[in-house]
Amino acid sequence: MNKKFPTDLDLELDEFIDDFGDIEGNKEESTECPKRKDSPIHDDWNIVKAFNIINEEAPKSQLAGGLFTRCAEAFSYLSDKLGLNAIQCIIIALLIEAGKPMSFRQMGKILGLSRLSMMTHYNDIEELFRMRWLLHRGAEESDGVYDGYCLARGVVNAIRENRPFKPEVLECENTQEFVDRLAEHLARSFRDENLIFNDEKYWLQEMVSANAELPICKVALSFNDIDSLSLLMLIVCDYANFNGTEEEGIGPREVQLVYPQESTPNFSRVVDAMRKGTHRLFKENLIEHKCVNGMAELNQYIATSHLKNEILADFCPLDLSNKRVPHMNGIKSYKDITAKALFYNKEEREQVERLSSILSQEQWPIIQERLNSKGMKTGMCVLLHGQPGTGKTATVYELARQTGRDIIQVQVTDFKDKYVGESEAKLKKIFFNYRQYCQNSEVTPILLLNEGDAILGKRIENVKHSTEQMMNALQNILLEEMETIQGIMIVTTNLITNLDKAFERRFFFKVKFEKPGTEVKAHIWQSMLENLDEKEAMSLAHEFDVTGGEIENIARKATMEYILTGKESDIDTIRKFTKQEKLESSRRPIVGFSTNNS
Repeated sequence: MNKKFPTDLDLELDEFIDDFGDIEGNKEESTECPKRKDSPIHDDWNIVKAFNIINEEAPKSQLAGGLFTRCAEAFSYLSDKLGLNAIQCIIIALLIEAGKPMSFRQMGKILGLSRLSMMTHYNDIEELFRMRWLLHRGAEESDGVYDGYCLARGVVNAIRENRPFKPEVLECENTQEFVDRLAEHLARSFRDENLIFNDEKYWLQEMVSANAELPICKVALSFNDIDSLSLLMLIVCDYANFNGTEEEGIGPREVQLVYPQESTPNFSRVVDAMRKGTHRLFKENLIEHKCVNGMAELNQYIATSHLKNEILADFCPLDLSNKRVPHMNGIKSYKDITAKALFYNKEEREQVERLSSILSQEQWPIIQERLNSKGMKTGMCVLLHGQPGTGKTATVYELARQTGRDIIQVQVTDFKDKYVGESEAKLKKIFFNYRQYCQNSEVTPILLLNEGDAILGKRIENVKHSTEQMMNALQNILLEEMETIQGIMIVTTNLITNLDKAFERRFFFKVKFEKPGTEVKAHIWQSMLENLDEKEAMSLAHEFDVTGGEIENIARKATMEYILTGKESDIDTIRKFTKQEKLESSRRPIVGFSTNNS
């Protein structure tokens, strides 16, 4: 049985060694941190320094008595500061240094002990787990993954800041508080680009275990399965956030978060069980397939009425009408948009000026009210089309700046997904969030779908592949949303030759951006390169068929050249840069490949 170190400050070194045992071969180690009279703790010590001393002495020490003598001051200091015993201090020091999960065998290898020898300290380590300093994790070794431990989130920060670690209080008073905290935590986590959901699974398990008396937690713990527990908690959060809306339901992406394909041997069986409704959560009447237009959507899952009305009877979802402005990616405040001089051909300028007048904060509410009184649609969809570099996107940003409207920019890649059903759900969520954003904003923002070529094409009549079915579904959703939109949507595209007639009808304004005429090009040349005089700018405008975007690229090269050489680029240098910009003039066609741009 382990002895406890004496805490009497008058203990002499010899007495300490005698009480501890043979320094070189001690088998009866104490785990309580010793205090000694002859080596006082210095005022300039901190927690990092104490752990560093232990880490320097512990490797290959075999936890022999000499280690505890040499590190007595560090152990005593950490005992006072953190309430940890000697073995616990050593384990924490090893994990800080490793920066990753470690198994008993890995710890033993560093300390010069066998795995079995390390297991004699199992109770000390498990106590750290109960104190929530550690989390159970799989530790990778050369021959596989074994049970191990890692530091809980917040431990390293506390040590770095020289303060005791205080675990998050997970206990909740009731189901309402539990679900609210659960939903808030996961929403915050999903905004973290570095999210590792495996860490979240252990947090969910801790949260559920800390509230084991609540009905929902009793059900979750009855699975004795962290994956089923985690999936159920995602369903609960989805219910909390989207109950009764078209956005309700989780899909394949969330399922794969819980069951990562690369680390789930039976991944295909899990997916099959979810689609067929044979997964354990289905059998327990906790989740079901979402019903869309009277049909079961096999890739969307929602909470059952049993889960909502009985197990979560004490939870009341937040009325969506009272929700704050939702978090959306791609938001840019009009205040952050830099004013930019834009030059248009005559017809384009007239249409852009008309748009700016309509979207002004003075005119837009009046226009909407008038349209509404006549039973007309109050939203507006605008199409800006033309060749790349003609100023479509720049025009949207300038309109936003002039009218004081934020921009929510969306790319097709933001909602196109490889999973069946996931793309459609993402696109619906974008418009749902946009509606919420409009309702909670004093000034209606602009929803910008940039480079919409990939979704505006004609719908496929004879569908043969799942990708074609997905594209038709996305187009139908977009058409429906454009029909009912109450805000402002602007779409930019380079190609309209394949534009579906249904889309064409839904665009209230359609502005075609042509390549700039000679005079417009000359103005752009001079605005971008101030050292050019009027004659040189007109010469370049006559000589080269370029767009505003291409001229801007050339101006950037000239700026970089000035930084490198200290010389302004003369007109000959500008001509050279322009020829380099126009790649097609110098390319030779490759046999077997078309030179046409798609």
